[in-house]
Amino acid sequence: MKKNISISSQLLIINFALLLIAELAFSVAMIIYISNISITETYDKLMTYGLLSNHEDLDLDKLDYLGLGVDSYKCIDGNIESNFDDYNLSKGDMDLIIEKVTKEKEINKEEYIINDRIMLRNNTYYFSLNTKDDLKSYVIVLTSSDYVRNNVKRIVLSVNLIFLSVILITVFIIYIWSSNLSKRLRRLQKHIISLPKNEYREKYLDIYDDEIGELSLSVERMRKEICENERIKTEMLHNLSHDFKTPISVIKSYTEAMQDGVEDVGVATDKILEQSDILKKKVNRLIQYNKLEYFDDETLFEKVNIKEVINDIVENYKYQLDNIEFVLDVDDNIYFRGIKENWYIIIDNIIDNAKRYAKTQIKIILKPKRLRIYNDGEHLDEKFVNSEFKPYEKGSKGQFGLGMSIVQKTVNSYGMNLYAVNEEVGVSFIIQEDIDNK
Repeated sequence: MKKNISISSQLLIINFALLLIAELAFSVAMIIYISNISITETYDKLMTYGLLSNHEDLDLDKLDYLGLGVDSYKCIDGNIESNFDDYNLSKGDMDLIIEKVTKEKEINKEEYIINDRIMLRNNTYYFSLNTKDDLKSYVIVLTSSDYVRNNVKRIVLSVNLIFLSVILITVFIIYIWSSNLSKRLRRLQKHIISLPKNEYREKYLDIYDDEIGELSLSVERMRKEICENERIKTEMLHNLSHDFKTPISVIKSYTEAMQDGVEDVGVATDKILEQSDILKKKVNRLIQYNKLEYFDDETLFEKVNIKEVINDIVENYKYQLDNIEFVLDVDDNIYFRGIKENWYIIIDNIIDNAKRYAKTQIKIILKPKRLRIYNDGEHLDEKFVNSEFKPYEKGSKGQFGLGMSIVQKTVNSYGMNLYAVNEEVGVSFIIQEDIDNK
């Protein structure tokens, strides 16, 4: 199996490669730039020597305090007074310089300075020609390309040494930083791997306020959520087994009593049917909750006439509840987005919850983008007000909250929200369009 390169090594290699490429590009640009500057500087110095030689009777060798390594050729009224002793150049070489000047420059009778370069015997020479009287009198000051070349080498070498030092310091800093980064990632990885082994009890937070720190916070939130889900799951199993056990025990006891002849068959049968309906309702709700994930396909959504749904459900309940009055304030032509079957489940679950708490009245108010179902019963526990309804969580009367979990999860999938509000008297459950989701 091919071994992967660690992140710290990858960062180190990438940064070193980028710095090296930058250094090479910088060196090329710097060589060109320094060469141009050195050539300009050479011409300026040659001009200075030429002007001094032309106007002063000075020894040019003693005058070379600028370290250029120059030689001169002086001609006055056609009489040659010196030659290029240092570079062993002949009069013919000087004639080539004069020929180059006369071909490329227009010489005026006034004093004139010409800077240029020429190839002589496979060497490049830079010269400055100071002339007047139409090249009858002139001074040529000349130097080889060694000065320019050595100047460029010296500066480029100095700058490259500085750049190399910067690269080494930068690579060292990146190595320290990337090693620390890798250690933090490995610690977080070790923590994540160990979570299932310690049953999500161990807490770990990265101390730095950066992306890895935020990631560790997300892992910690996930850990807490998993612990909470495990707690709810355990409680759910306990509550679910209890809620299923009660009707089953009643059915069994009445069946045995009927067999033993200690209970009237009619009474026992009625009780068995009653508990069977309760058990069926609990099973149906459990099935409804588990089916919710299959109704997330938005292509199945339609516009549902909510008034029709409300009327059908109320019609089914009104003969079951003799002491509770239904009050309807329902507008016509109100449509909610979703699946019709699910809207029956939503509203039926809220009304079924309301009838357990209502004293005398259940009021249903339907307006555009808002459905409110009110009952005049006792207030909800504060933990249920404007909070998430968790499945199988016990309410104030010992009923597990599977029905309201179904409602909340379904309306959320339709882009709406469920709110529970304790009124001055009674409780309202409100379904309202989520404005932030529009």
